[in-house]
Amino acid sequence: MTATRERWMLFGTFVLTVLFVSLFIWPNYKNAKFASEETENLESRIQQIELRQAEVEKMRVDYESLKLQVSEDYKHVPSAPDMSQIVQTLSLEVDGQKVLDQTFTAGTTSTESSNKGFAIQPLAITLNADFESIFSVIQNVESMNRLVRVSSVRFLRKESDSDKLAPALEAAIGLHAMYDTLEVE
Repeated sequence: MTATRERWMLFGTFVLTVLFVSLFIWPNYKNAKFASEETENLESRIQQIELRQAEVEKMRVDYESLKLQVSEDYKHVPSAPDMSQIVQTLSLEVDGQKVLDQTFTAGTTSTESSNKGFAIQPLAITLNADFESIFSVIQNVESMNRLVRVSSVRFLRKESDSDKLAPALEAAIGLHAMYDTLEVE
C-alpha cells in the first residue's frame, strides 16, 4: 500500500469514527444521561411518596386512637334535654324495703353564659331509700353516655331511725343535664 492510500484510509477511518461517535455514541450518551437524571428524580419522588404514605398511616392510626379515646372518655351532648331517657335510666324499683319512695322534678331550662350554645336542664331526684340504692343512682348518672352533672347531694336521717342497723335515708340529688342548643339550628 502506498502512503497516499494509507492517508486516505486513515482519513476515512477518522471520518467514520467521527460520524459514528456523533451519530450513535453521543446521542445515546445524552439519552443515557437524561434517563439517569430522570431515574434519580423518579426515585426521589418515590421515596417522598413512601414517606408520605408512612405519615398518612401514622396519622390514620393516631386518628383511630383519638376516635376510640373520644368514644370511651367523652360524653355525648344531645340537641334536646330528653328528660324521659334520664328518668328511665335512673329510676329504681320501689320495693318497700330498699326503696320506699322516689320522685323526679324537672326545673326550668337555663343557658350557661360561660359555654355559649349549651343549655342546662335541671332535674331533682328525691329518694327515701337505703344508702346503697341512693349511691347506685349517683353511679348510674356517672355511667350515662351523655353529659349529666351531679350538682348537689343532700342526705337526711330521721332521729327515730338512728337505732336501726340500715336506716332509710331521705336524699335529694340535683342534676344538670347538658344539651347543645346550637345543634338544633
